[in-house]
Amino acid sequence: MSTGRTTDLARFVSDLETYAGLAEVDFDNRAVEQVVDVFAEQFATGTITVRTTTHEASIRSVNFRYMYPDSPHDPVGIAQAHGLLPDADPAVMSLLAEVTDRIPLWWGLDASVGSGVQKVWAFFEQPLEFDDIASLENVPHSLRDSLRDHRERFDGARIDRFAIMGFDFRNNTTNLYSEMVSPGYFDQEEVARMIRDMGSLPPDNEEIERCRGAINVYYTFDWNSSRARRLCFAVPSGEGEFPAHLHPLAARFAAEAPVQAEQRELIFNPTFGAGGDYLKMEADYTGDAASRVFGYWNR
Repeated sequence: MSTGRTTDLARFVSDLETYAGLAEVDFDNRAVEQVVDVFAEQFATGTITVRTTTHEASIRSVNFRYMYPDSPHDPVGIAQAHGLLPDADPAVMSLLAEVTDRIPLWWGLDASVGSGVQKVWAFFEQPLEFDDIASLENVPHSLRDSLRDHRERFDGARIDRFAIMGFDFRNNTTNLYSEMVSPGYFDQEEVARMIRDMGSLPPDNEEIERCRGAINVYYTFDWNSSRARRLCFAVPSGEGEFPAHLHPLAARFAAEAPVQAEQRELIFNPTFGAGGDYLKMEADYTGDAASRVFGYWNR
């Protein structure tokens, strides 16, 4: 599904260096240019977003990603052929192969400005039921070992269908994303219960209200745990709604994140887990994520 718009890739690489400076992270020009060159068609005509976090600067990253509806291609095979795919746990690759073989889908790819390709996303052409996910032979232990608990958890939050699965080759995890919902879909107690269930401290009302604006939620699972590692709420930011007051980087990101689009459209992701809570911040670089990606299933 082409929009007729193209991204100036030289400007994009330059903007990524600006993002790295903004977030105070290392920028590996060679790694970035390799990814952009190999996936030039996808970055030139796909939807692009750029993300960072409020982690400590020493472990922070800036990631850039394309999402490309209705464009058949094999990002994993392409990355492998050009030596860009990191070594990954065979369990991750087995699940990825199973999902690719069994489920009609389209793709997105994510890379770090410091190290190159990190993950791919499988966007399901039609959202899947929980049983469809649970029946996959190679799902992570953290999901398989407690399927009943997760069914109850998802049912309790009224999450019954899933639209996207992510595969992180560097961290050997997979993300499971709910289907898209309207902001306000989750009530206060649902949000509070979901966060408490992750082992996080009970959130205050301000945090709960921010999370209630989510258009989907997603969990991170791995093969070395009996429970989900993280929970994220994906919240689009309207004018004046970005939580710039939460962190100095959030304020800089809201004011300075470079984009190709005519205006700066931002998404923030409150993230919770036993390992600590933080904020992910994402800029819609091409300005069409809402219509082209998040609205894909409403066409």
